[in-house]
Amino acid sequence: MDEQVLRAMARWPDVPAAWGWLRLDRRGRWLLVDRGRPGFDEARDGAGSPITNPQIVDFIGRNYRSDEQGRWYWQNGPQRVYVDLEAAPLVLRVLGEAQAPRFVTHTGQLVGHIEAGWVGPGGEVLLRTDVGPAAVHDLDLTLLAFGQHGETVELALAERTLELTSTASPADTLGFVSMPRP
Repeated sequence: MDEQVLRAMARWPDVPAAWGWLRLDRRGRWLLVDRGRPGFDEARDGAGSPITNPQIVDFIGRNYRSDEQGRWYWQNGPQRVYVDLEAAPLVLRVLGEAQAPRFVTHTGQLVGHIEAGWVGPGGEVLLRTDVGPAAVHDLDLTLLAFGQHGETVELALAERTLELTSTASPADTLGFVSMPRP
């Protein structure tokens, strides 16, 4: 976490948390949901608007964590801003070749180990990694080596082949809260 954030937390320890205005989509984009904006319509504007400023995106990524309940948040100075998750708390990009892929999160963390994997209800590939629960970016799926063994989908990794079983509830399976609220 940034030093300035740690100082702000120590200086103002009782700032209430914020809920429902920051989203992470399935492609690792941060979205601002400005429900206080005049004319806001949940059906039209509820998905949010992309945050595109590179400094803000990097700041959010450096200060992005989870709590004991599996709720992911951005520590914005002294305030926790809980994040609504479209697919998973982390979105992985693929580095390297299909037979020996490496993964990096949308926040820039290199994944060291993959523990288990699933296929979600929308066909998304979900992985439990050493840095947290993640979904593989859909545009990178073609960079991976998949196989089929009966009803089981297999993902070839450098160190082993991972069986991907099906899950109807990624949040329950991977242990995160997709829409945290107080």
